[in-house]
Amino acid sequence: MRNYGISQIKSTARIVMICPDCGQENSEFAETLRGIRFYACAGEGCAYSFDLAGPGKRAAHSLAEACKKFYAAFYAMRGQGVR
Repeated sequence: MRNYGISQIKSTARIVMICPDCGQENSEFAETLRGIRFYACAGEGCAYSFDLAGPGKRAAHSLAEACKKFYAAFYAMRGQGVR
């Protein structure tokens, strides 16, 4: 595949998190938040911390595992001639 002089395309998606304690809008680039477990609120005197790796990641992982099992079973049945 040709490069055409483009070295890297960088994502510019911004994530906005609104603090439930003080109402402060916290905006950050998605790439900056990737891999971070906690993100502290920037509100003055606020001690709230966003849990970025909370139950959602565990739920997404279990959903992905369930899909893998479903498709494995589907293709196993398909191989036996069941339609």
